[in-house]
Amino acid sequence: MSGSPTHPGGEPVVLDDGAPDGVAVVRVTTREQLEQAWEVRMEVFVDEQQVPAEEEIDELDTAATTSHVLAVDTATGAVIGTARLLSEADHPGEVHLGRLAVRAAARNRGVGARLVVAIEGLALAEHAVRGAAPGTLAVTVVLSAQEAAMGFYARLGYAVVNGERYLDAGIWHQDMAHTVSS
Repeated sequence: MSGSPTHPGGEPVVLDDGAPDGVAVVRVTTREQLEQAWEVRMEVFVDEQQVPAEEEIDELDTAATTSHVLAVDTATGAVIGTARLLSEADHPGEVHLGRLAVRAAARNRGVGARLVVAIEGLALAEHAVRGAAPGTLAVTVVLSAQEAAMGFYARLGYAVVNGERYLDAGIWHQDMAHTVSS
């Protein structure tokens, strides 16, 4: 895959190899890959949804506690989706999934779900705490869902936190959460 994020030794950081449907999910490890994530987000949120450009890219994108993933078409190497994972040391066992975006031409192929699963895997591997059952680990993934996307997240196991709706960048949202465990 051209432009795939790599380990320092040059190997891609592949979270999902794309078999059998041709969409791989890779972890962002380079500035070039972060800029590719921004391109997708600008296309989806700014161009399509009219989110102000100055609100889309923020300081959290480059924070040490932030991780990003890309969905890459394995046949063409094109970046077709992205998502972001935020964590805070003072909230162990809880992370925030955000900035999930899939290019229009790649929608309805399961790309968004693959990105969510990859983010959940990273969250479990890197931010989990001791779970309720002995010998388990768990992490709660919280997100701010656009109301139009709540059904998508519900199908992936997310539930509404409190039912309060709020405007973010002029779009109605509600908080949703899902606990992932090993």
